[in-house]
Amino acid sequence: MKKSEIILTKYSPLMAVDTKLVGSDSKPTETPRVYSLCRCGESKFKPLCDGSHAQAEFVGEREDSEKPALEYYEGKEITIVYDRYLCMGAGYCGELEAVFGTHDTPKYEPDEAPAAEIIATINKCPSGALSYILNGKLEKDYFQETRIVVEKDGPLHCQGVIELKDDQSSETLLPNADHYTLCRCGESKKKPLCDGSHEKNGFRG
Repeated sequence: MKKSEIILTKYSPLMAVDTKLVGSDSKPTETPRVYSLCRCGESKFKPLCDGSHAQAEFVGEREDSEKPALEYYEGKEITIVYDRYLCMGAGYCGELEAVFGTHDTPKYEPDEAPAAEIIATINKCPSGALSYILNGKLEKDYFQETRIVVEKDGPLHCQGVIELKDDQSSETLLPNADHYTLCRCGESKKKPLCDGSHEKNGFRG
């Protein structure tokens, strides 16, 4: 099986290789083996790139390049694992307020709800920022199908095994990631990852 990849540089669009693309209408989009996806927010052919990043003088640089350590919140039955580097602030975790608190006052209390409820909430996290340890095993892989899903007026949801690479580096940006979200509006401070900026800047596409 061919390896799915997304390749980028500081100034380039996202180049997807051997990766299925699903549009915001939930229908597969016919693409060549290699295709480019807009991440400056200016393309007239979203989600595909039309070269607008050059005129916009787009710079796809993350403000905080250093990855913080994973955070572990251990309970009697389940341990919540939080990757602050990946978080896009989608807010699904806030639906279980007793455990995760709110957006303004987050917390991590794994004994405040049954493990099944915590797992169901974590499974909604689109960015991969939340995972969990149950019976000594880290559970972070949820997607059997490898694909990029376009969220209307939102980010790209990369699901399955899609290697994210900087063409100027030999390192994989997110090794072993099962899912993550990539910015399309061009204003994320966590580029190439989404940080929820599309919610504030009125991005459409």
